[in-house]
Parts: sequence; structure tokens; C-alpha cells
Amino acid sequence: MASVLLRLGLLGLEQTRRRLSLRYLPIRSRGLEIGALHCPLPLPEGSRALYIDINMPETLKELRVDAGVVIVTPDILTDGFSLSCIAPQSQDFVIANHVLEHTADALGTLKNWLLALKPGGVIFVSVPIAERCFDRGREITPSTHFLEDYQLGLAGDVMAMRKRNRVHIEEYLNVSAPALSVMQGVPWEPPEGEEREELIERLLGSGSGHIHHHVFSRDSFSDLLGLLDDVYSGSVRIEHVARSRIETVGIIRKLS
Repeated sequence: MASVLLRLGLLGLEQTRRRLSLRYLPIRSRGLEIGALHCPLPLPEGSRALYIDINMPETLKELRVDAGVVIVTPDILTDGFSLSCIAPQSQDFVIANHVLEHTADALGTLKNWLLALKPGGVIFVSVPIAERCFDRGREITPSTHFLEDYQLGLAGDVMAMRKRNRVHIEEYLNVSAPALSVMQGVPWEPPEGEEREELIERLLGSGSGHIHHHVFSRDSFSDLLGLLDDVYSGSVRIEHVARSRIETVGIIRKLS
């Protein structure tokens, strides 16, 4: 029964994404998709995406246990949170499905994606709902936390961000990692003592982009988009927020 519900959830997810892509992404457009992995977003007629990831497919496959999945080969190897190698105002769209929860500064990452867009361009972004994935049981991230992360990032306070990120990693190891192992059918062996500390330090040193830093409900994602609208008042418009069984999708348009 659980596997049937999962398939129905994934089917609903794919249908929702496709419908929104065809509705909001312009035809014959050019843009970026970050972290497409095995399910790149269907694009409108004549449109094309360059695929961005920080790892090559061989590494990405090691992070998944799905037998036989085909991983999209990245066109550009770079940090998808910063898009530092992408020229400002050069893209018609930026797509990021199940990426935003991995960044330590969600609001700052949305800002970086906006910088890459031409006026009129669109961000297509989705996040998993905690109650429908292995984050169930973690505390939902409030909008105040997103704003504090953004302000610390602007201030360049690396030590404060490191302290906050450590809390995220601890929570991930205590709640999400065991649940993920159960979902994958892999025995969970919690690291302890020096091994745990070494893992935390390694994750902190690597930016820990493959864990879920932040945890979303349907309402909290809408709150984050509202915060973006407040911070960039007059420069963005939240076009649409759509909910499927296991995720929430936001469509953000850059006005200027």
C-alpha cells in the first residue's frame, strides 16, 4: 500500500511540474536547471536548459540507491547556490527542484538565482514537504530563521553561520538520516564519539549541501516566498504557489 501511495504521489508531482512548466516558462527560452539528477523538468517547445551540478554523474549515482536511474550529465560544474560563473541578467529561467532545502541561506540563494535572470525571467522552485519525506519529526524552519541566515550572510559572519549549520547537521543525523536509511532499506548505524564529530566537521567543511538544512511545510514555503517579496519589494512577483502530495512549487517572476 505504501509503495502504491508513493507512486501516486510521484505521478501527481510530475503532472503538476509539467503543467506549471508549460504555463509559466516561455517557449523558445534558454535557462538553467540546478540539480536535475534523474528527473529534469519538461520544457516548453523550443526551450533548452543547461544543467548545473557540483558533481559529475558518477558521483551523483553514488548518492542514490535507485537501481537503473539515468542521471542527467551536467553541462556546467559549479555551485548551484551561488551561480557565480553565470553572467547577471543572462537567463530566461532558473529551475531548482528539491535544491533550496540544501542551502544554508535560502533567501540569499534565491537572490543569486534572481541575479542570473533577465527582467521578466522566471524561477521555478520546489521543496519537499517534511511530513511527506524523511524530515518528518524535524522542526519546521520559521521565516525569521531565513531572514537571520540572510543577514549573517550579508555581514560575512562565517562563525555564526557555522554554529547554525552545526545545529542543522545534528538534527539531520538524529532524525532525517535514520528515516532515510529505513526508506532505502539500508541498516542505520549512527556514528558516535570521534566518528560522529569527524562526520560533522567534514559536512561543515564541505558546505554540507547534500543534507537538508531547512525543513518546510506548505505554509512555511509560502512564508519564505512572501519574505522574498518583502525584501525585494517591487522587483519580484510571486506568480503562483502549487501543492502536490509531496512537494510545494513556487513560480517567481523577476520584474526588473
